[in-house]
Amino acid sequence: MGYVKYTFIALIGWGFWAIGSKIMTHYFNTSSTAFWISLWGIIFLSIYLGFHRDLMVNRHVLYAIPIGLVSLVAILGFYKALKIGPASVVVPLTNMYVIFPVLYGFIFLKETITTMRVFGIVFAILATILLSL
Repeated sequence: MGYVKYTFIALIGWGFWAIGSKIMTHYFNTSSTAFWISLWGIIFLSIYLGFHRDLMVNRHVLYAIPIGLVSLVAILGFYKALKIGPASVVVPLTNMYVIFPVLYGFIFLKETITTMRVFGIVFAILATILLSL
């Protein structure tokens, strides 16, 4: 049950983040929106780490470089889409990213493919299409 609690914290947090991001795009361009939201995220993360002191540093930290670059491209694309499009369409469409880790899990991690999971993916795609109309 522990991970479910954190899942809902993320769900609620990302919901407010998406709404706040849409509001920010009314007042800033794409790069400024990304900068200010990211800066405050780094500041709050630094404060959090100051209390928890659990930052890990090892040779695998270099893996974060390409992931960070891809994340930046995705964030800039997301904020640009929010600036010019309706949040009610942009957010569901961009949240279809979940299909990639699900497929990765099936293909590379050999996670179980069940009928219910296949239905879940199909319904997620249908829901996104319906929300985007």
